[in-house]
Amino acid sequence: MVKRLLVGVAGTPAMAAKIKHTIDLAKLHDAEISILSVVDVARLSALGPVPLGAGKYAQDLREGRIAKSHKLDENAIAGFEAACGEAGIPVQVIRQEEDPMEAVTSTWRYHDLCILGARGWFDHGVVADPQNALLKLITGGVRPVFAVTNEIRPMRKALIAYNGSLESAKTMKQFVQMGLWPDIELHIVCAGKSKSGEEPAVLLEQAAAYCRAYGHAPVVDHIEGAAQDVLLSYAKAMEADIIVMGSSYRKMLLQKRFGKNALGMIKASEIPLFLSH
Repeated sequence: MVKRLLVGVAGTPAMAAKIKHTIDLAKLHDAEISILSVVDVARLSALGPVPLGAGKYAQDLREGRIAKSHKLDENAIAGFEAACGEAGIPVQVIRQEEDPMEAVTSTWRYHDLCILGARGWFDHGVVADPQNALLKLITGGVRPVFAVTNEIRPMRKALIAYNGSLESAKTMKQFVQMGLWPDIELHIVCAGKSKSGEEPAVLLEQAAAYCRAYGHAPVVDHIEGAAQDVLLSYAKAMEADIIVMGSSYRKMLLQKRFGKNALGMIKASEIPLFLSH
């Protein structure tokens, strides 16, 4: 059960999917929505050394960058508020001018789920350090995070990446307990050897028993190979709509061969993530 949803806006291509997913969840759980708009004025104002006589140009550039960021956010907020109004869902707007990571962490304290557009926040200049931004949020206490990609999709199948670690167990349990999508089909997958040293078959049966206690009938599977090499292709083959993953899979999230930043896997897969720690 969730009652308060925090969604970060950045006026980027994932906005339509973010609105759809957030409103669907709010309807399912009779939840309130908080829209968080963050403009990092300090970072947008940082231009480096300014040549003598170029002060006016530098000031105009600073003001232009800040104004553009505000405009993108305000357009996104207007669209979100209109959609919430049509759906009859309570919404509040929180506007901040500070470091985005600090703003999300502070605001998160009074919400149940943080919804971010993965590419929007980590590819479009909203945060200064995209390499580790998502993992920093999660390990810093902002969890769970629902990282939304650009595609609008129904939530029918969830792939739960489970390796026996405490992090992956806590993430699986949190996903099941929250019941975000009550009728979603669960697929629990262990890739390679378990972190706990247990036999994968035993591990998967115990995980399945936990999920069955919450009314699910999960499918389980053990696949050979390291998670970062095989899990994404498995998710595509089973047509997963979301991947549930704990921070113990940080090696996969940071996999360089998928891209230059920490969200290379998301960029390659177009599959949203439910992340926790």
